[in-house]
Amino acid sequence: MNSGIESNNQQLNNNQVVLLNKAQIALDALPTKDQGIVIRAINCLEEFPFCSQTQTYKLKSLPNYFIARAGIKYRIIFKFQDSEVTIIDIVNHDRLEKFYGSLKEA
Repeated sequence: MNSGIESNNQQLNNNQVVLLNKAQIALDALPTKDQGIVIRAINCLEEFPFCSQTQTYKLKSLPNYFIARAGIKYRIIFKFQDSEVTIIDIVNHDRLEKFYGSLKEA
């Protein structure tokens, strides 16, 4: 009987995930197999900060901004506020260093 209540509570805790146009374009440009890896990481962010399958790092320089690892190659830059995850960009590690140079720890 409790399982119904638990699943309802779990659903209530899910965040809304929004992709900005820049992130959607980056996702669409990925090879198909890499898209799957990134999409799984994005789906996990619905449960942020409780998504244990995806490593996330808080950006010290910007409040409410985080980076999530999506496999070995990709990083998801996102903002988290009021139960909403806004995907800002999806970058590979090289592009992350080039455009977001101070974020090398991610």
